[in-house]
Amino acid sequence: MKSNLFKKGLKNIFLSLFLMFVGPTLLFQSFKNQNHPWFEGVLIISLILCVLSIFIGLKGLKNIMGTIFKKEDSNVVK
Repeated sequence: MKSNLFKKGLKNIFLSLFLMFVGPTLLFQSFKNQNHPWFEGVLIISLILCVLSIFIGLKGLKNIMGTIFKKEDSNVVK
């Protein structure tokens, strides 16, 4: 296993978990304060964080699965 790529995948997963809590919390707060002048800005930022959380989580999962299931070829230079 390539431990460097595995560690990068774990970091992505932990960042994704953090964003999975922050994004919906901001989304809830923005819908609670619909009359506030910053409603649209907070709504857009929270939606971006939610989508980013999914993207980073899938990227981290792909890195982890790639390191676990890839065959090691010592002759191939990447």
